[in-house]
Amino acid sequence: MRLMRPLLAVIALFAVWLLWGGLYKTPVLQLGIVSCVLVVWLTYRMALPDQQEHRLALLYRVPLYWLWLLWEMVVTNVQVLRLVLGPRSALSPTIVEVDASASSKFALTLLGNSITLTPGTLTINIDDTRLTAHCLTRAAAEDLRGGGMARRVAAVDPD
Repeated sequence: MRLMRPLLAVIALFAVWLLWGGLYKTPVLQLGIVSCVLVVWLTYRMALPDQQEHRLALLYRVPLYWLWLLWEMVVTNVQVLRLVLGPRSALSPTIVEVDASASSKFALTLLGNSITLTPGTLTINIDDTRLTAHCLTRAAAEDLRGGGMARRVAAVDPD
């Protein structure tokens, strides 16, 4: 039973690796397996799985968050396209500080990455509970300040 979790982790990582890889030649597959085993070994060596309890709730929360983030990325891509093709006066670069109210480093990192993945915004600093982000418009800055993304991340956080 002790080897079951690492084995399942290697299988899951390798499945994702296969989906994203697209090259199915023997040496490449061997390298993929070795890299997945190495990642799992390093993760367990750092004792990360022992620090957080795995919850079944994440099985539906994370995919829902990804769908929401994907939708946000599409919407903001269109907004940035309009900014780029429109008049220059529409740009109003703004630096904003966002209260993360994150309960863990995982949530803080997820929030910072989500801000950066959203076109027109970029996380430039992360402190204990605050993120500093650059936004192309004041509207985007106010949206970040409103905390909608931070609330979505808090819903995904297992802690």
